[in-house]
Amino acid sequence: MEVERNTGNDKLKQQAEEHKNKGNDYFKRGLYSNAAEEYEKAIELCANEPNYYGNRAACFLQMKKYSKCLKDCEQALSLDPNNIKFLRRKALSLQYLGLLTEAKPIFEQIVNLDNSEQSLKEHKLIKELITYLQQARQKLDANQFKEALTFIERVAKEVPDAVDIQILNCECLARTSNINQAQEQLRLIQDKHGPRVETYYLKGLIELYGGSPDKAKSILQEGLRQDQNNKKCLAAFQMAKDQDSYKSKGNDCLNSNKFDDAIDYYTKALAVDSNNFKFNSIIYANRGLAYQKKKDHKKAVDDFDKSIELNDRYFKPYLRRGDSRQELGDLDGAQSDYQKVMELDQGSIQQMRQKINDLTRRQKQLSKKDYYKILEVEKNATDADIKKAYRKLALQWHPDKNKENEEQKKLADKKFREIAEAYSVLSDKNKRQQYDMGVDPNDPMGGAGGFETNIDPSQIFKMFFGGEGGADFGDFGFGNMGGGEFPGGFKTMFTTNLGGMGQNMRGGSGFPFQFGDFSQQGGAGFPGFQFPGMQFTQQQQRRK
Repeated sequence: MEVERNTGNDKLKQQAEEHKNKGNDYFKRGLYSNAAEEYEKAIELCANEPNYYGNRAACFLQMKKYSKCLKDCEQALSLDPNNIKFLRRKALSLQYLGLLTEAKPIFEQIVNLDNSEQSLKEHKLIKELITYLQQARQKLDANQFKEALTFIERVAKEVPDAVDIQILNCECLARTSNINQAQEQLRLIQDKHGPRVETYYLKGLIELYGGSPDKAKSILQEGLRQDQNNKKCLAAFQMAKDQDSYKSKGNDCLNSNKFDDAIDYYTKALAVDSNNFKFNSIIYANRGLAYQKKKDHKKAVDDFDKSIELNDRYFKPYLRRGDSRQELGDLDGAQSDYQKVMELDQGSIQQMRQKINDLTRRQKQLSKKDYYKILEVEKNATDADIKKAYRKLALQWHPDKNKENEEQKKLADKKFREIAEAYSVLSDKNKRQQYDMGVDPNDPMGGAGGFETNIDPSQIFKMFFGGEGGADFGDFGFGNMGGGEFPGGFKTMFTTNLGGMGQNMRGGSGFPFQFGDFSQQGGAGFPGFQFPGMQFTQQQQRRK
């Protein structure tokens, strides 16, 4: 009977080995499910053979069925406790399930049995992963989410199927406003592991850190209905509630022109969670708008800067900052902001083009010299006012009267030229009309035609004072007009009415006149005009 029993056992063993060999063949070909079925048949025929369990465990490991792998490893190790292959498959299953601290002693046991390069490498990795996970949790508790994400991503890369670690990774992605990545991570969790209690929490976080506390609030509220003891869900719900409340109140005050109250509510909203970058970017942009409405453009720009720093893809702070920069006179900065809005928001292109065109016109206007300001007259000044102003300023800033030092001389030269340029335009009816219409005489594209401003200020001076028909320049402080800026003195033809240019003097023809060596050629119509002594005509005497 014993012989028959042994023969029967041998036959079963032989059949089991045949299934094992078929399983090995399937395994080599990557057909792990088929291989597992063959090992299953082998186990049914011979349940005490550890290799059958160990081989099936290898199939489950490749199929990412880690719990089944772990169960088969336990059975195999009960029959062969020090088998390195079984130990390694068990340790890897624990690692891939995210049970890192449980996997560590198994890897240590392997190193003690097998000091190979692979064993040492895997032992080193498990220790690093445990350290990274501990650091990630510490940073999370300290609300240092960027640092937490750095550590948890290292762990998640090595254990992509550990649901608890992937949930933690999704939380860190959401809290650092990596919204698209967080949404993809949540989708993978749901696809692999099905519905979970944490789903509401993660969905709520994604909306909260995506800048939508109102949506987050309703999702998290539903999560609390499913699990009233979920502390994370409760904390997130309270943050969403506070942020939504302060934002709504701030918006209401802003729309009601209660700007100080709006600023207070927005400031409270910012204090709820300093790590909510997208939400805070919106709030900074809104608070900046409140400052802008108050005409406090410097504070407005500061808030718009902070908004952009937190979310450089949000177009509204660029638009609003451009408006405030324009009010502060930073036209180049404003134009740069409007161009950025066009890049970020296609719907604003037409509006921004108009703003940029307006800016360009304003920049040209500002770059145009203000001739009225230069001559210190009003825009409605008469011709007489303009002549009087030129007379006063030309004498005040003549280079011969400003030789105290090099700096004063340079300033006088600049002023003297500007005064002459302003006079040459404003004293000419046609040029003045063009200038008042916005034509910039210094802009070659300004459409000024023959609008010439590259004049010689000394010629303007000669023509103007020569036209006074014998004014005594000594009275103006020029002791010797033969020297200084104009060697040889002034020499001109009196061709204008008194104080004017363009026509001969009434009652006489051209009147050559020279200062310096002094000479004159008399003409009709100038009784009382003689040298020396610089007598004035009767008409000039009356006017004087």
